[in-house]
Amino acid sequence: MDNLTNLWNMILTQRTWSWAVIGIGYLLAFLLARSFFLYGLIKRGRSLNSKWYHEIKKIYMKKCLAGWILFLISFLILIFFWQTANFKQASLYEVGMLFLIILTVLFAIMSHLIAFGNSVIHVLKQLENNQMTL
Repeated sequence: MDNLTNLWNMILTQRTWSWAVIGIGYLLAFLLARSFFLYGLIKRGRSLNSKWYHEIKKIYMKKCLAGWILFLISFLILIFFWQTANFKQASLYEVGMLFLIILTVLFAIMSHLIAFGNSVIHVLKQLENNQMTL
C-alpha cells in the first residue's frame, strides 16, 4: 500500500512524464464507457445476418471518425489540464476544465452512437431499395 501511495505522489509531482500514465488510464476509461454504451447494439447487430452486420460495421468504421476526433480533443484538453492545474487548491479554472473534458467525452460517445445508428439506417435503406440480398 505504501508503494501505491508513493507512486501516486510521484505521478502528481512529476507532471512532465506522468501525463502518459494519466493518458493511458483515460484511454482505458473511454474505451470502457464506449463499450458500455455500444455493447448492446453490437450484440443485437451480430444476431442479424452476418452479411448485414459486416456491412453495418464497414459503414460504422467510416462514420465514427468524428467520435475519435472528439476523443482526441478531450484527450488534448486533459493533457493541457494535467500540465497546468493546481490540484491542491481547486478554483473555477479546474472545475471548468473538468466540465469541458466530461462534456467532450460525452459528445464523443454520442457521436459513436449516432454513427452506429446511421450505419444501421444506411443498411436498412439498401435493403429497402433491394440493393442487398437476404
